Amino acid sequence: MKLPKFKYLEPTSVKEALSLLGKEGSAKLLAGGTDLLVNMKHKIETPSALVNIKRIEGLDYIKNEDGAVRIGALTSLKKISQDPFLKEKVPALVQAASKVGSYHHQSMGTIGGNICQQNRCKFYNQSEWWRSTNGPCLKVGGDICHVVGKKGACYSTYCGDLAPALLALEARIVLQNKKGVKEETLEGLFSGKGLAPLKMKPGEILTEVVIPEASLQGRSSYRKFANRESIDFPIVGLALWVSPEKKEYRAAFTAVDRRPLRARAVETFLNQKDLTEERIEEAGALASKGAQLVKTSLYTTAYKKKMMGILLKQALKETTRGYRS
Repeated sequence: MKLPKFKYLEPTSVKEALSLLGKEGSAKLLAGGTDLLVNMKHKIETPSALVNIKRIEGLDYIKNEDGAVRIGALTSLKKISQDPFLKEKVPALVQAASKVGSYHHQSMGTIGGNICQQNRCKFYNQSEWWRSTNGPCLKVGGDICHVVGKKGACYSTYCGDLAPALLALEARIVLQNKKGVKEETLEGLFSGKGLAPLKMKPGEILTEVVIPEASLQGRSSYRKFANRESIDFPIVGLALWVSPEKKEYRAAFTAVDRRPLRARAVETFLNQKDLTEERIEEAGALASKGAQLVKTSLYTTAYKKKMMGILLKQALKETTRGYRS
């Protein structure tokens, strides 16, 4: 499949990139391109221009500053997966990065690009010819969501690996536009809307991810269930952060909703309690609470609910080994 025609732009600074985005109304940022270029070949994204930000210096780094870890948006997934400090302090993020695609995907893909990827759906992520047999879905200009057979809302699913790990670590992000720089929660980036999964405004660039000092003190894990874990997107992914001494728990899922999802019911149930085998089982039963599961892949919602509970129980047992009652 060929890429559609587009204008190629290559800024050397964030300021120049912002200026180009402002001039090109339907331009898209190109970082690794492992998600965007495939979508363009399928003609489900057809930007007038690609603004390649890979040559911008100063956005590829991992550093410890005032106790927090700051990661530049252009830092590759391979670099994250091999960093000794991250392996020790935030293994969930390292595990998530190491489970994205193949070696080449990890070498090309960036933390910023992985966070900002498009939602996925069995009716959306197909060739133009395949989609023509059903008629276009809502996300590609049609008037109906084929998943639920209704108009008005798109139920495509967010399937990124890194976002749940970063949510469990309570990471923040730095966004830059022509007016300046702002820092906000990563959770606030996601709209929960399939048509426009991100709340980023036009002409805005994610430049940095910040993991707070407090999240470096706990234990964490990322688990992924997929057809082929070294290649495929997750069918269900789970990130867990635990402070066994403080009895604090944070859990987040991917591939179960229109946004990466904090498992608030699980956290409320577990926090400030001793962790027993019985309580782990009860937490597993709560895993899918709050998720808006729909059949956007070949797997049934019942099966995905079951896997959410299994992954959570596995992660709880792994991260609290030696601390359980």
